Amino acid sequence: MVVRLLFSLSKEEGRVSGKLNARLWIYPLWLLVVAGLSSLGFWQLDRAEQKKDWQLQQQATPLISPTASEINRALAEHRWIKAQLSVRWPKARPLFLDNRTDQGRAGYELFLPVQLEDGSYMAVNLGWLPSPVSRNQEPTVAIEGRSDVTSLSGVIGAPVDTFTLSAEGSGSDAAWRVQRQSVAQLAERWQLPLQPWMFWLDQPAIEGVKARVPGAGQMPPERHLGYAVQWFALALTLLILGGVLEWKITRKQHHD
Repeated sequence: MVVRLLFSLSKEEGRVSGKLNARLWIYPLWLLVVAGLSSLGFWQLDRAEQKKDWQLQQQATPLISPTASEINRALAEHRWIKAQLSVRWPKARPLFLDNRTDQGRAGYELFLPVQLEDGSYMAVNLGWLPSPVSRNQEPTVAIEGRSDVTSLSGVIGAPVDTFTLSAEGSGSDAAWRVQRQSVAQLAERWQLPLQPWMFWLDQPAIEGVKARVPGAGQMPPERHLGYAVQWFALALTLLILGGVLEWKITRKQHHD
């Protein structure tokens, strides 16, 4: 749409008396679109880097029952680390990350806190589960009786950014629903001093919840790089096109 407006402005430059006013709102919009396309390119580059790190970490030996300080040292060198943990389940309300899909099906991702052997707390992403029929209905999960020590395996890393709806009108005011993978928000909801990282399970721990870890999607890093090149090429094309049209308009004004 912006390209069409730019071409329209070029064609009408000699006939429309209000062309200057038109440029005042068309060019900010043009720059906004260029910035948006560029941000999509950088996002794809970040996704490619995540996939590369993930593939490398699959070859690493998992940490066995690490302490919080050991996890922090490992994360200073790697984006993800494999780990096997022995944990306890403190009493806390399950929280559900909104707008998560699995093979085209709408659903949630389930969060619960756990306590490590050194006494520190961390948030766990137990995986995906389908949405109930009604959006106002809280999903049902069997978490009763989880007071004993449990052995879990998966990967630890910083929370992954997700595309979500805005808080307004999205149902984020529900006590059981969250819109972001935010450790700070989870810590506030649970009133627990959570570590700044998250643990994703690679094996199911609760019936009906599908464990899945970040970076393990079907799309390889090379595909993300290809998409990044496409977004950057679109941004560059639009930038050059706008510059050429601005040059033509300026030259026309000087001749007049």
